[in-house]
Amino acid sequence: MEFPTAASEGLVSIVIPTYRADDYIGQALATIAGQEYRHWELIVVEDASRGKTESIVKEFARDQSQHRVIYLRNEKNSGPSHSRNVAFQEAHGEFVALLDADDRWMNGHLAAAVAMLRGKQADLAYSSVVMIEDQTELLLGMWGPTQQELDDFPHGLFSRNYITPSATVFRRSVIADVGLWSVNLRLCEDLDFWLRCLSAGKRFAHFGGCHCLYRQNRPEAATRNKCAVQDALAHVVERYIGLPGTSQRTCRNRVSRAFGRAARFHLQGDSRQDPSRDLGKVPALLFKAWKLQPLRVDYFMRAAWRSTLGSLHKPAPPLASLPASLENSLA
Repeated sequence: MEFPTAASEGLVSIVIPTYRADDYIGQALATIAGQEYRHWELIVVEDASRGKTESIVKEFARDQSQHRVIYLRNEKNSGPSHSRNVAFQEAHGEFVALLDADDRWMNGHLAAAVAMLRGKQADLAYSSVVMIEDQTELLLGMWGPTQQELDDFPHGLFSRNYITPSATVFRRSVIADVGLWSVNLRLCEDLDFWLRCLSAGKRFAHFGGCHCLYRQNRPEAATRNKCAVQDALAHVVERYIGLPGTSQRTCRNRVSRAFGRAARFHLQGDSRQDPSRDLGKVPALLFKAWKLQPLRVDYFMRAAWRSTLGSLHKPAPPLASLPASLENSLA
């Protein structure tokens, strides 16, 4: 896409899509105000919900009058991808930083991300995140790439999406080159965007530490539908088998396992906790898993047999424990 204005050098355009986030967005805005990197603008797009968000953002704009702060509202609920796309088209910055309304940043997040983008000549920079429980704000652990996944990048993305939007900053030129986020995906739209960026030859850089607090188990969160998330991940990564710079054999193996894992989630899930569980999808998912590796009949039979017995393979590495120094700083 083309932007109507030239990018302002060094400016970070912060993009927040929001939906029924009155109880959270004030905390997100406070962490923006506390950033050590001061050259930013903010674009908030509310996805047709009504409440206090507009007044909270406008009060923030008055308090931060030295910054450009924009509030926009979709007339009908269109999903976070559409809201982000609306905000992207209003962005004036050289860089774009993503932040969900219920997440928060550490004070040095923007400074570290911009330094990484400039120093490594990267197109997208991301950090790991600290997961917190929604109601209690209990620290659950860290989510991000393992060292093995960094060494083997980007193959790990075919197994799990360890890049969190709220911990990611990228050059506005990425949008110009790659295009907007897919509005046809309600889940894993971020993973689809990362893989499209890789297809276009964009460079990713991970900067150490945890620079974001990511809220888990929020009732409105789409990611609570765990079976649907696993389905979406498998179907998204399937489209990128043969991604430049990857091993096709490795990718087919990872995608096959992703479909098998999705089948196991449906088999072993609890419909009372996950309304997206659908046993009717299991045969097609297992067939997809086998079709990608037709010579691995042994794997296919094991997957079906172990699923029936209820022996669940771990879908991803567990959340890493927090370093004591980090846990103390967040207490």
